[in-house]
Amino acid sequence: MIRSFIAIELKDLDTIEKIALFSQRLRQNQAKIKLVEPENLHMTIKFLGNIPEPLAVKIYRILQEEINEKLFQGKSVRYILKGVGQFNNFSVIWTKLVGDIQFLQNVKDMVENYLFDKLHIERDKRTKFKPHLTIARLKKGKINYKTFETLKNLITENKYLEFGTFIINQVKLKKSQLTPSGPIYSDLVY
Repeated sequence: MIRSFIAIELKDLDTIEKIALFSQRLRQNQAKIKLVEPENLHMTIKFLGNIPEPLAVKIYRILQEEINEKLFQGKSVRYILKGVGQFNNFSVIWTKLVGDIQFLQNVKDMVENYLFDKLHIERDKRTKFKPHLTIARLKKGKINYKTFETLKNLITENKYLEFGTFIINQVKLKKSQLTPSGPIYSDLVY
């Protein structure tokens, strides 16, 4: 079984550097916050969980033929990563994409529909896509409450902070290997 997901990777080095610098400010406030490693920054389209390799091969082919070749057709779509926010009582800290959000919704819908129609993979319960990149995670049991208000203020004060460009031109099937020091992501290619 392969723990996997479908994602779009962040490759712009200047944008990655700006996110890493801001992430260090988060760590100064919350020493036990888990920062997303720069090489792991991505926007998840769909989490698949543990799947058998023969299914991974079929998913890969659908992504290549139906999404990357037919939808993207070699073109790139430019977005800006802007603002800092949080989900689930600060357990997930993120930055959002600004640009043609409807295009991303179309990508998400097409992935969901092809996987359901061709492979009977259940669609996500949430149909409205909220495009974002997770930059850090903070487990409730690891919060330093002495500085927690400062963390909240840091996020609020940076809700318009611009990190830079995010160019989107393909989706990838990714493998996630969990390790004690954090996940290791790699491309699944067949």
